[in-house]
Parts: sequence; structure tokens; C-alpha cells
Amino acid sequence: MNFNHMHHADRSRRLNDVLKTGKIDLVGISGLTVAFNEIDKLIKEIRNIQSDIPIVLGGGITAVEGELMMNTLRPNYAVVGEGEFIFSRLLKAIENNIDTCKIAGIWCWDGETPIYTGEGESPKHLDELPLPDLDTFEIKEHIQLQEEHGQYSNHLTRVDVGRSFPISASRSCPFKCTFCHHAGMGDYKKRNIVKVVDQIESYIDTYGVTCFSIYDELFSANKARVVEFCKLLKERNLNIKWFCQLRMDQIDLPMLQMMRETGCNYISFGIESGSDAVLDSMKKKITKKIIADAVKIVREAKIGIQGNFLFGDPAETEETIKESLQFQEDQQLYFCDWSAVIPYAGTPIYNFAVQNGLIEDREIFMRSLCNISGYLYKSQVNMTKMSDEQYKDWYIYLREINDENHRKRCTKVVSGNILSRWKSELTISCPCCSHQQTLSLDFPFEQDENGPILSSSVGVQGVNILCPECARKMHLKAKDIPHIGVIYDQFQKEIDAIKDNNEKIIVVPSLDRFATTFLEDIYIDKEIVDDVYDMREFRKEKYFLGKATKVIDDNNIESFDGKTLVILPFIEYEKIIGILKDKAITPKRIVCWNEFFS
Repeated sequence: MNFNHMHHADRSRRLNDVLKTGKIDLVGISGLTVAFNEIDKLIKEIRNIQSDIPIVLGGGITAVEGELMMNTLRPNYAVVGEGEFIFSRLLKAIENNIDTCKIAGIWCWDGETPIYTGEGESPKHLDELPLPDLDTFEIKEHIQLQEEHGQYSNHLTRVDVGRSFPISASRSCPFKCTFCHHAGMGDYKKRNIVKVVDQIESYIDTYGVTCFSIYDELFSANKARVVEFCKLLKERNLNIKWFCQLRMDQIDLPMLQMMRETGCNYISFGIESGSDAVLDSMKKKITKKIIADAVKIVREAKIGIQGNFLFGDPAETEETIKESLQFQEDQQLYFCDWSAVIPYAGTPIYNFAVQNGLIEDREIFMRSLCNISGYLYKSQVNMTKMSDEQYKDWYIYLREINDENHRKRCTKVVSGNILSRWKSELTISCPCCSHQQTLSLDFPFEQDENGPILSSSVGVQGVNILCPECARKMHLKAKDIPHIGVIYDQFQKEIDAIKDNNEKIIVVPSLDRFATTFLEDIYIDKEIVDDVYDMREFRKEKYFLGKATKVIDDNNIESFDGKTLVILPFIEYEKIIGILKDKAITPKRIVCWNEFFS
């Protein structure tokens, strides 16, 4: 059963129907630690339907904190590491009533005590393994969910590719960066490149896809392997697009040009920092000069760059952040966004955080990571020597910088027209090479049968687009999409009318991440703002629209009565409106950004 292409509401019904057939002997569940809460719910749901069915866990979640995982989730067994041989032996032992705790590589139970049986056997050569039976995993249904003409998201929109298919050419990674854990995959192992290309050719014939994402943590630790791959693609005349992850110290211009010629115009690199001190602390084994040199030749080869800057390594200081920001500007890495270093279980920095008392309850911490956005705003572990207040202020600033940076390279809209309520067609021009392309955009991207998902920053984030000619990213402002521009105009008219009527307003929330970019597109005169409120404690006393932010509570909520309330883009806008109703407080009127999309 593959839940990934099922509507959330259909999953429980399908699970119930399958288990009640009585034909299921055992359930295996695979996931990473960020699926901890979902796996917990799934196990409870399975046991509620059929209490005696054996449950086996696998995947990254079993490779770290095994005893905690067993005592909390309470599966019957857990397979640790690469599971092909271990899981097969466990199944045979269960089938033949053999003592399962004699199978190496698993967690099992001795009464109420979880027991780890020691390291199991993993495949020495990946080419010994058969290819996965993808039809069993309903892969065709997964492919059907993708757009046939282009890939569309706020983060990256491309019209030069169609439906994409993931393949694996290796496992693990030979490098040991402090923030990375290889999820029990063992040593770095590579598949024979001929077999990888055979697989690509087979999937072209079977599934009709012509775009391939090589999902390896590191496609190759040396240039020769990449060159061999490109030569085979050329020899077989395979007209595909492909994407991979590489290190910046293992590339040169001839290799990149060969990659471009065979269909690769986008590569993911681990950039992480523009400070050598931080890169050294992370054990990245690269320097800022290596990164700068690599950026130059990647652009010369007309290949796009995917990468991040990571904030919050133990060596991070205000000075290293400023150094990285300057490096980002110097290299024009405007679309390499800032993210926080997260101490995932199994990583050296997780051990650092535990040993230094920064993670007090490991279960609570692991559960907090299951909602990454919630963790980042409520539970972040500060591993630096900065104060928690400094740390949070920098994180919020860097998140806002992401959106500001995108606007440093905006696309030029040549023409555009509205096709339907939530769809426009636009012709845009690349600001780097002037190449024109035409897009049909259903926007916002997050929609259901009722239209846009309102409990989001709806209509605020623009679209990052890859130029198929020069492979540089450019940004299309949401306001410049014709049917979204109509909403911006409507909202601005409401704000202007308030000013013309000499009214004062209360504003909620005190924007952080989208403050600068939203107020570039919507003008709110500070003179009409009486007060600014928020529901988030960390925004207290932060200045927004010239006012120090107050946090909504029972003592100040009555001040909303009879006032004009302007609710800016906010995920929890309904919660604010609900509080007012519960307290029988009636504003003079409410102008709510999110509801303009209803």
C-alpha cells in the first residue's frame, strides 16, 4: 500500500478494507524519524483493526535511538540498516517458527525488554539485488499525479521537463558532515553505471517518463563515474532530462558541459556556509574559495544551482552569519535559501546537543521534528553561543532575507491574460539572457476542490522559475500573475478607502517572514495604524508598521470592539476571528487578506 498518492481521507478506509480481508500475515512500515508521529498513529490504527498482526519497522527511523523507538512505538520487530537480507531472514524465521531473536540486524522483544541482536548482513554489491517491483507500489498512480507538461511549485517551476521518476545509483555517502546521518545505509556503495542506464531505458519504455531524478545523497565521489554515465546516455541516444547531487570539489567545466549536453541543467550542491570556520566545523571538506570557483564554472556550463545556506552550527556567530551573507551576495546565490541546522537523531550535532543538555527529552524532541515548521518557530535547539533571543532574531531575519533575495532577479512579464478564476497565461522574459517562455499557471499551487487552501500564506509567495536557456533562476511576483494581481488591487482599494475615510485600524499579525516583500506590493500608511497585535509570543515588542507588537490576550481583546481590523496574510486567521466570536466582540469591520481568496 502506497499512501503517498492517496487522498488523506481515503487512507484509513483502504487500510481497514485490506486488513479485514484476512489475507495479510504481517505489516511492514518504512520511514524516517520525521515520520515518528505518523508511524505511531498508523501502528495504533492497525492494532485497532487487527490487534494480533505482527508489525515490522524499517527505514531510517530504526537506525537511531532504537530502544526509544521500540519502547515508544512498540512494533513487534525493527530491521536496522539495509534490509534486503535481514528482513528476508526475519520473514523466514517467523514463517518457520524459528527464534527470531537469533536473526542478526533486528530489534525484538524479550518479554517487555527490547533486544538488539547486533549488526546484520548488508549487500556487498548493489548490482546483486533485483530492481524493485515498482508496480506493487502503484508507481503508475504516483506518476499520474505529476503535471505532464512542466513541474510547478513556488520553490521551482520548470517548463522544460515533464513527469519525473526517481532512481538510485548508489547508497550512503563517503563524507561525514556533522549535520547529516545516512539512515543506516552503511558504507558508500555504487551501482554499475551500465545497469543504471539500462534501468533508465527500461523506465522510459515502461512508464513513458523522460525526466529522471537521481536521488542519491551523492551521485558520484569522482568525475570519471559521471563522465561514464554521460557517454552512455549519448551512445544510446537517450533524450532525457536529469538531476543529481554532487560535491563542488569534484567538478570541472568539460564534465559539466557533457552533463548539459546529455540533459542535465540542474544540480544540487551542499553549500551550507560562506564562512570557512563554519565549513570546517561542519566537516564539509570544502572551502568558500572552492564554492566560488565551482559556482563560476557551473554557470559557464549553463547549469542551474540548487543549494542552501545552513544557520546555527555550533561554530556560528553573528560575524560568520554576516560573512556568509556577504558571500551569498558576492556570488549572487539569491535562490540558495537559508535554513536552520536541525540536530537529527544519529548526527554528531545531535550527540552534541544531548551531551550539552540542549535536548532534555529525546522523545519530545523527536516528535517535535514531525512538524518541521512548528519546530522551527517553537522548539529550535540553539547550539551556538548566541543568546536564544539573538538566535531567534537572526533566524527570522534570514527567513525574510530568502524572499527579499528572490526579488533581486525578477522576471519581466511580456504579456499575460486571465484564463479562469485561478489560472492565467503569461509570457515572461529571463532577466539574465532575455529568453522568453510561456506559462499556464494554476495559482496558488495549494488548492483543493474548493479552490485555494486558505490556511496558508496564500497568494503572497511568488514563483521561482528556471530559465531553460541559461539555467538561472528568476522570480515571478505573485502580484504580477494577472488573476492574483486582481486580488492585490482589491485589497489595496480597501486599505485606501480606510485612509480616505480617516479611519484608524488595528493590524494582525505582525508580519515577520513576508513583511518586507508584502509591504512592497501593498501600501499601508503607518499614520492609520492604531495598534499591531499578534498571537505569537516571540513577536511581542517587535516593531511593525511603526508600532510595538502586543500579544492578544483576555486583557486586551476587548480593544478590538468597534474598531476596523485588518488581518494580513496569516495561517491562523480563522483562530483570530473565532476568538472574537467566542468573546462576543464585534469589530466595526474586518478586512482579511486570506478571505479575499475564498
